[in-house]
Amino acid sequence: MIKIYLARGMTGRIKENVVKEAQQDKQFLDQAGFNVLCPVTEEKIKAENKVLQSTYQHMVKYWARDKQMIRESNLVFDMTPHLKSEGVAHEVAYARYLLWKPVIRIFPEGQIPPKSSIAHFEDDFICDSLLEAIEYSLRVHGILWKRAKWRLNMINKSLLKWLWFQIKEWK
Repeated sequence: MIKIYLARGMTGRIKENVVKEAQQDKQFLDQAGFNVLCPVTEEKIKAENKVLQSTYQHMVKYWARDKQMIRESNLVFDMTPHLKSEGVAHEVAYARYLLWKPVIRIFPEGQIPPKSSIAHFEDDFICDSLLEAIEYSLRVHGILWKRAKWRLNMINKSLLKWLWFQIKEWK
């Protein structure tokens, strides 16, 4: 069973909308056979008609848990790539560039960036449908062997270059 972390922009949005989106996505992915790790559920955000704005104490408590869930996951789904979210930007960076986990970015229908966008050069997979994200995830990462093969290819492609860049930074 593939474990997915659902990254989603939350701050500054109406809680009710965030909760509704998260519940719908989680239910759809659960039915498709995925194990879903959802920060909206984990943080017990209430479906209220209020703007979501976390406190410092809330972030101290949940940021560590979000990173733990990303480590537990096999894939990260960025559910709101069309929104500017500091939290999601850091979650994607943590998953992709530190942990070397695949990140799938799911844009709203018809809003995939143009081919000239850096997203097409840097992101693992871009789509505008949760169904398409599911199909890709199962086809490319659906079993442990495929995930291991993807990670070995990533290490082969990146590790020596990463080490070289780290050494060069000690100027």
